[in-house]
Amino acid sequence: MGNKGFYTVPFVWGRGVWVTTFATFALWLGLSLFMLYIACTQEDIVRPVISLVLFNAIMLPMILVSEGMAPQRLEIGESKIVILRRYRSIAIRRDEVRSVERLPDNALRGALRVGGNGGLFGYYGSYYTRKLGSFELYATRLDNLFLVHLWSGKRIVISCAEPDKMEGWLSL
Repeated sequence: MGNKGFYTVPFVWGRGVWVTTFATFALWLGLSLFMLYIACTQEDIVRPVISLVLFNAIMLPMILVSEGMAPQRLEIGESKIVILRRYRSIAIRRDEVRSVERLPDNALRGALRVGGNGGLFGYYGSYYTRKLGSFELYATRLDNLFLVHLWSGKRIVISCAEPDKMEGWLSL
C-alpha cells in the first residue's frame, strides 16, 4: 500500500484466463511430446524434427509476448493510474480523464476483439461492442470493470480486483 492515496492492486486471474492459459500450455506440451515421439519412432526423423522446431519457434515467442504484454498490477495514485506490464506499462494521468464509470459484470458480453489477446495471461488490446464502441481493454477477469473516458475520446476498460480502491480514486 505504501503512501497515503497510493495503492498497488494485483490483476487477479479469472476462470477464463486460467482455463485459456492452462489449455494453451497443455496443447503446447502435448503436441511437442507427440512430435518428439513421432521423431523417435520413425526412421526418417527430419520432417518430425523440423515440425517440432517450427512449432516451438512459433509458440515460444507467442507465449513470451503474451505474458509480457498482459496486465500484472494496477498502481492507483492521486495523480495517475498505471497499468503495469512487463514490456510496456500504460499510464493514465488524472488530468486526461473526463470520467470513470463502473460497468456491470456482463458489459463485455459479445465484445469483438479487433487486436490483442483474448485470454492467454489476460485480456488486453483493442475491442469493440455496440454499446461501448471501440475501447482498449486491460483485464484478467470480466467483473469489477471500470470504463475510463479520456478527453481525447479514447475509452479504456480496466478490471480491478479491489474495486473500492478504484472508487476511492474517483472521489479524490
